[in-house]
Amino acid sequence: MYGLVLEGGGARGAYHIGAYKAILEEGIEIGGVSGTSVGALNGAMIVQGDLEKAYELWYNMSYSRVIDADDEEIEKLKKHKLSKDDIKIVMDKIKGVVNDKGFDITPLKELLDEVIDEEKIRSSEKDFGIVTISLTDLKPLEIYKEDIPEGLLCDYLIASAYLPVFKKGKIDGKKFLDGGIYDNLPIGLLQRKGYKDFIAVRTYGIGRLRKIKGQDINVTYISPNEDLGKILEFDSQSSRKNLQLGYYDGLKALRGLKGYNYYIQPKGDEDYFINLFLSLGEEKILKIGKLLGIEGIPYRRALFEFIIPKISKLVGTDRENDYEDIALRLLEKLADSYNTERFNIYSYDEFLSNVMEKHKVDHDTETGFLPKIIEKVDFLAKFSKDEMIKQIADIVF
Repeated sequence: MYGLVLEGGGARGAYHIGAYKAILEEGIEIGGVSGTSVGALNGAMIVQGDLEKAYELWYNMSYSRVIDADDEEIEKLKKHKLSKDDIKIVMDKIKGVVNDKGFDITPLKELLDEVIDEEKIRSSEKDFGIVTISLTDLKPLEIYKEDIPEGLLCDYLIASAYLPVFKKGKIDGKKFLDGGIYDNLPIGLLQRKGYKDFIAVRTYGIGRLRKIKGQDINVTYISPNEDLGKILEFDSQSSRKNLQLGYYDGLKALRGLKGYNYYIQPKGDEDYFINLFLSLGEEKILKIGKLLGIEGIPYRRALFEFIIPKISKLVGTDRENDYEDIALRLLEKLADSYNTERFNIYSYDEFLSNVMEKHKVDHDTETGFLPKIIEKVDFLAKFSKDEMIKQIADIVF
């Protein structure tokens, strides 16, 4: 039985729901959920068993569903297309936000009243805990659903998500602040319920991550390799992208898929990739060495002692990554150049075939993106990092 932990991150919360869709499809049983800020809001919908409702909410997300704002005005502001009258209206609203000490989140409160079913959450067999901070008492509050007074669940969910820019409300006369300031990824909440196996969904929101105590726990992280957008970017375009990204990143983490920007089933044959580099032969290895500024060393020794470590650093793989990871990162660079479909599960052979088919046409027609390799090292030194990686990938594949 797994505990699901959802990190706070404002508008990035769509990523949670995409990841949870992958968790369900993989048949993983979730016994409890904990979350902070938007993680608490999403966690509530997960505990009440309404994935479809949560997905629809994020799929059609807009600023006006969270704060008292006009979506059309915000879009004009983002695109710098405000007229003089528009600017006056916006300035008046900014003054109102300042005077009210924050954005009015009445729409968010109304939305939660519409989508949150307190009775379903309380009757669910799933554990549920959230984090907030009592400004009045100047102390953090880590609280489970059974500890929240009847009828106040939505109020406490909002309390967990009180970003500093939001106008503060009160619960029983007390003011609260976003729980991310205390613990933005509350694994400890479920750990105290006896959970040892966790799936933690990261958004890299602003907040504190408390150190995990105990050695007998196992955490599987679902996390993005790219920026999920701004924490107040409540628009459907960003949300839809993050729903899809969360889903595929979830499958990657749970199935052990390879790839950085793509999703590739591991070949699981280290010798294959060692032989891939060895089979390049002396001429190609020396050519790569020259690109990297490595010369005057026997090519086999240069390959494993200098060239591959330098390629690994260049493409950003970790020290513990194997030859397959390094080869895939090079192959992905070619895939990017050919606009290869990203959101798909590939076998290694399918991915290689897909990229090489386009790569062959590119070379046969002599209209490729890769400049012809020039022998002068002083010229090559002017290549950007991406160009260098593409050059090496072109030689390897």
